[in-house]
Formats: sequence, structure tokens, C-alpha cells
Amino acid sequence: MDLRTAWQDHADAWVRWARSPALDDDFWQFHLPHFLNLLPPPGRLTVDVGCGEGRLGRILAAAGHQVIGCDATFPLVKAAAEAPQPGTAVVADAAQLPIRDEAADLVIAFMCLHDFDDMTAAVTEAARILSPDGRFAIALLHPVFTMRLTGTYADEQLYTLTLDRAGQSMTYHGRHRPVTAYTTALAAAGLAIEMIREPLKTKSGKNTMPFLHLLARPSSTP
Repeated sequence: MDLRTAWQDHADAWVRWARSPALDDDFWQFHLPHFLNLLPPPGRLTVDVGCGEGRLGRILAAAGHQVIGCDATFPLVKAAAEAPQPGTAVVADAAQLPIRDEAADLVIAFMCLHDFDDMTAAVTEAARILSPDGRFAIALLHPVFTMRLTGTYADEQLYTLTLDRAGQSMTYHGRHRPVTAYTTALAAAGLAIEMIREPLKTKSGKNTMPFLHLLARPSSTP
């Protein structure tokens, strides 16, 4: 099964999970504030690639961003459009975004590049739509975590991760890739990394969930 089909099959479960602070506490109580701290101020256009049911786009819109969300999964885009504070979202492949060249001053790939079958093409598209002075903000499950699910660090491998909380479950499907896979894709697309962060969630004194944040810009930017 390809990753797009896997997420299509779990779309309803994801909407329930993503919108509940009790279920997806990693996002609401830890990950979100770290990621928001990475982002530049609102500009003329923010493109949320792999937007899912639109929660991050709604948060950014409330903070003044002009947001367009893109996701290949129709049920998730429909959920974004029908949310209590609906945002602008379109059904679109991350490798073929319906946005003109250099239109966005901020492109976001929040916890989705490891969910794409063709990550390199998605990074290339992000670079295409990014203005010369724009930024590309990325959040990932850290590869040192996903390697635990696959048993390898250097090789790309599919993984699944099922979490159970409060009588609900959510199965994540993704592809483990080493850090160099992402840095190579960014460089090939003409993007230079200007910031790397590794937020590390701890619970009861134990490290439980490492994330990886990257902020990149066109390499021609001063």
C-alpha cells in the first residue's frame, strides 16, 4: 500500500485524533509552540503542504497569516473546509502544487514529508513556489525515533506506529529516511538550511519523542 492510500483509509480517525488535545497531546501541549517559534512573521502567502484537516492552518490564520492548505486526501480537505473556523484548502499532490512560481513567502511541511511517497518531488515543488526571500519550515519525527520502528537508520523503510489513548487509536504510516535524505533533497532544490532544532519531549523524566525542525531558504538569499 502506498502512503497516500494509507492516509486516505485513516482519514476519519485522524480528524478525531488531531482535533483532540487529550488524544494528540504531542501536538497541542508540546510540538505546536516549538514549531510556531520557528516561523517568520506573517507575509503575503503561507502555503501549508500536507495540511491534513487544517488545524495548523487555522492557528496560523488566527495569527495573521494568509493560508492556503494543500493535501492529496479529499476527506481531510473536506474536513478543513467544514471546520468551525474553516480555512482555504485544496486537493493537491505535494509534487504538483496548483500555485504559481515564487508566490509564497512561507511554505510549511509540518509532520508530512515522511508521509509522502515522493519526498524529493515535494521539496522541489516547495522551492518552486517559494519567493527568493521566503522560508521553508519543516517538522519531522526525528529519524533517530523512526529508526526504532524499522530497525535501520541508513536505509529508507516504511513504518507504522499505532497509539492508543482514552479508548481511541490512531495508526500512523510513514517512511523512515535518514537526515541526509532530507538535506540532499533541500540542496538539490536550491535551498539552504539556516536553522536546525531538535525539540525533545520528556515524560516522567524520560525522553519519549524527539522531533526535527528545519528552516530553509533559497540559497541565493543574502
